[in-house]
Amino acid sequence: MSTLRKEECYALDDINVSFLDKTKQTLPLVLTPRFDDSLEFLCKWAEANRPWVEEQVLQYGAVLIRGFQVGSAPAFEKAIVSLQPNLCNSYRGTSPRSLMEGTQYAFSAADVPVNYPIAQHIEMSFLNAPPQQIYFGCLKESKSAVGGETSLCDFRKIHHELSPALRNKLITKKIKYQRTHSKVGERFTCDVGAMLSWVDLFKTSDKRKVEKICKDEDAPTVQWIGANQDTFLQEWEDDPFQLHPVTREHVWFNHTQVFHWTTFPCELWYACCRVRDIR
Repeated sequence: MSTLRKEECYALDDINVSFLDKTKQTLPLVLTPRFDDSLEFLCKWAEANRPWVEEQVLQYGAVLIRGFQVGSAPAFEKAIVSLQPNLCNSYRGTSPRSLMEGTQYAFSAADVPVNYPIAQHIEMSFLNAPPQQIYFGCLKESKSAVGGETSLCDFRKIHHELSPALRNKLITKKIKYQRTHSKVGERFTCDVGAMLSWVDLFKTSDKRKVEKICKDEDAPTVQWIGANQDTFLQEWEDDPFQLHPVTREHVWFNHTQVFHWTTFPCELWYACCRVRDIR
């Protein structure tokens, strides 16, 4: 009897399921507490219903869990580990980030000024082995009437809505990446990637160790350039689209809209128009 009651306590009907826009029923699917909003309940419910949550992520592209007592980075990490125990804390992205106190896997989204807009993108899509899933947590909501939100995008739709001519052009020409990091990150720049030094990226100042890490991760060959041969450079070509490993749908899968020089001023202008504040 006790086992049966335990299963009932963590059943699907113990939470509310809805959409932000009920008329469209598109991403994200929203999960909120129905009876119990405690962190303990959320962790046990997530562990018991992990396959169902995975199915919703595949179908809708994103799941938003809100209304539970997740008030700190360790609490956020505990909830996520219940949902996905196989996390990774090896970060090879381009934005400077910091590990949150008391956690092993929770990082700040980006250690940049709050007025820096971040373009929509697929996390680390330029890597050979990018993360299959990413989890965001909002511990402190924005006090502003607008801004501060995490935007979501269905990159399956991006691929579908591109003109056939543009899709063919991208497939034919491919994407050429050039990744550069100085030994010391820049402070006053509009290029978020330039803020991150290769020393911080790889957690070592030994160039040979950096080369070994890249080789072990099947990353492009490292070149050392500059007057002191201490500037990190990688160059390679990649495909603009990928097939989703489970659904086999075509997905826009590259970082051109993030790395292109026009992105920052365009995103900044869009943000200024929304918040009506030049700051």
